Amino acid sequence: MDGFSLIETTSFLNVWYWIVTVVAWSMTAHWTLGVPYDAIRQADKMGGEFAEHCDLQAHINARRMIYYFDKGGPYFIAFVAFMLALIGGWGFLRGSELAQAVFVLAAPLMFTSVFSVRLAYRIKNELLEGEPLRKALRRRRIWNQTIGMIAIIFAAAATVYHFIVVNNYFLIGPSFSPNFQ
Repeated sequence: MDGFSLIETTSFLNVWYWIVTVVAWSMTAHWTLGVPYDAIRQADKMGGEFAEHCDLQAHINARRMIYYFDKGGPYFIAFVAFMLALIGGWGFLRGSELAQAVFVLAAPLMFTSVFSVRLAYRIKNELLEGEPLRKALRRRRIWNQTIGMIAIIFAAAATVYHFIVVNNYFLIGPSFSPNFQ
């Protein structure tokens, strides 16, 4: 195996696709609205200064997200929707495996981003602090993990599909092969 086989564009069967997928979903599951999960746990356990820092970090990140979303949110949503439709069409209608892999990774991450923006607005509108804020952050983290788990299962199913059907790796003997003579 030479070094160039690691950077080929058959994405679902490539180790780099899975490294990016694992890193993306582990980061999404660990950082909820910019607050790391260990900060939430420390705030629950130790309270005091740790709870103040956790709340402050959540409020700062929520305000930043709302500021940027209010400034250009509709344009950004339109751009992301257009790009996802373009990549999805290129991948599933034209048969590009690289575009399919990018779509399978990016579409669920987009959903988690939308839900994070909703949480930021909820933090602002309801003035969440203390335990209710940390409860909302934990709940968002659980949903991010659930979306990530479903996305990884779907990506694994797409990998199996590409391995067996698209790449013609049948697991049955040569007498049952459709190309027998």
